[in-house]
Amino acid sequence: MLRVKIQNKYTLTCTQCGTETPNFWTWFDQGQQCPKCGSKHSEVSYNRRYQRLPRIIKRTPNSFWHYFPFLPLLRRRHIVSKGEGAIPLERWTFLEEFAKREHGLNIQVHVYRNDLNGGTGTFKDIAASLAASLFKEIGVHQYCIASTGNSATAYAMYLSMAGVNCSVFMPEDALKASEATISSYGQQVFRVMGDYAKAKEIAAGYAAAHNIPMSAGNIDPIRVEAKKTMVFEWLRQIDQVPDVYIQAVSGGTGPIAVDKGIREIKPIYPELKNPRFLLVQTDKCDPMVQAWEAAEAAGFPEGFEKNYPIIDNPQTEVPTLATGNPGTYPIVAKLVKESGGSFLRMHEKKLLPVGKLMAYEKKVIPGPASAVCMAGFFIALKKNLINDGETVLVNIGEGANRAPYFLEQMIYTSRKVKKVEECSPHVIDDFREQLWKEVLEEDE
Repeated sequence: MLRVKIQNKYTLTCTQCGTETPNFWTWFDQGQQCPKCGSKHSEVSYNRRYQRLPRIIKRTPNSFWHYFPFLPLLRRRHIVSKGEGAIPLERWTFLEEFAKREHGLNIQVHVYRNDLNGGTGTFKDIAASLAASLFKEIGVHQYCIASTGNSATAYAMYLSMAGVNCSVFMPEDALKASEATISSYGQQVFRVMGDYAKAKEIAAGYAAAHNIPMSAGNIDPIRVEAKKTMVFEWLRQIDQVPDVYIQAVSGGTGPIAVDKGIREIKPIYPELKNPRFLLVQTDKCDPMVQAWEAAEAAGFPEGFEKNYPIIDNPQTEVPTLATGNPGTYPIVAKLVKESGGSFLRMHEKKLLPVGKLMAYEKKVIPGPASAVCMAGFFIALKKNLINDGETVLVNIGEGANRAPYFLEQMIYTSRKVKKVEECSPHVIDDFREQLWKEVLEEDE
């Protein structure tokens, strides 16, 4: 790896014992862990004047690299980007109207559409862009990652752009479309006969055997630093942090990054606090929800966050959320509890109804993880977890291009015909009532 003698922009600090690592060169030399206590969870801090941030926020960005002074890269010439991160917060008034009509609530609903990212159209693009840029700068030439799909696809694309070799370990139920996409970028795929936990196990063995850096998962400081820029974008676009944040969750980098971003800029925005985190899982892979419900029933005893079930080889229609062993639950659960939030369970039979409704009302065709997230909005209303006058941010993950099988299942207006007499005009509004009915039907 390349070396820089003096680097004063940032350091990494262990969240467990406070030991400082001077830069990412050293971080990778240490095996991406604290040299004192062995923790893999370190956070980046900057030797920068945050008084500059409000001026930067007021400008129109081309990507999340707009916030370069507060990202751990030293030279702009190393940036690898496809215009990710500077995506609009869309106001979805049809959800506001529903909340007013059915629940008597006057709320604002903003949707953060990661399908508009310039790379692979997923929540993972900004992290992959920062990783590729950083690897280009410090001279990393080999990398490996275990992934259920979206992370692997994003990293494969961006690392290929940076000339970095990426080995991807995917569970056997990962989408063929993801495998094909990764292969098309020239990166190699190992399809592991087992679940995501098995893929991570083999990836870790491969990394150790060949001395190759491996993605540290949801607490990876590279991922967290990229995704914290969501907070900056909220301030730029709606001049506030939302009261409620809804996201489908597999590991939980999103809420971890939001918390990091708010803590980082607290000195110049002292009024900011975390939104209430409402994190959604499906009934086919819901270890965090199960753990939360058990803790809630017991009155959240001390250390509740350390207890969670492990689901071996979860059988779900949303493979990108198929994390049966949620190792980050202890971190995420504490954030949810402190924010006054909750974990929510949606039934997978609602995936298609919610997806169809989103496509009909907003002409936005979602991927299945995005439908999981949107279902969380309706569940939150039903459980009275959103209050009158609040601003809600729904962070949807990916578009239909990441899950072509899901798109095919959304066909519902077609009719087979043999002659012209069997064809007649239609009225598009006729579908609306049926679509809403399917979404709002009670779960058995």
